[in-house]
Amino acid sequence: MVSVTSDPEGLSGYIDLDVDLVWFITYKRAIDRLVVHTGSNKYYMPGPLKYVMNALSKSGNFIYADRSNIFNADNAVLINTLFKEVYFEEEITKKSKRCEIAHNRYDEAVSRLEVLNTNVIFY
Repeated sequence: MVSVTSDPEGLSGYIDLDVDLVWFITYKRAIDRLVVHTGSNKYYMPGPLKYVMNALSKSGNFIYADRSNIFNADNAVLINTLFKEVYFEEEITKKSKRCEIAHNRYDEAVSRLEVLNTNVIFY
């Protein structure tokens, strides 16, 4: 579980979110918060990404995509090898959530992903 809020200011109070539901987490500088993306919602939490990554590495298979993004390897479905993006749904639409992988982290991320989730499709 990870404690999140449904609003950036934390006015809604904490919600316990199952780590398995997390698709990816990104740091948004404009609001100085981590944004936790699931299939249907986004949530917020404070803290540096590195701290969260260290904690989540004990609870799931998270991979650094770049300095501002980590993704859950267990929920990755497709990798766009041209644009270096991770998708979490089989059918890609304009509304599909995606997590970009930095060019300098791509090879390492893909190597880890191939071990952690053998069902990922590369296209």
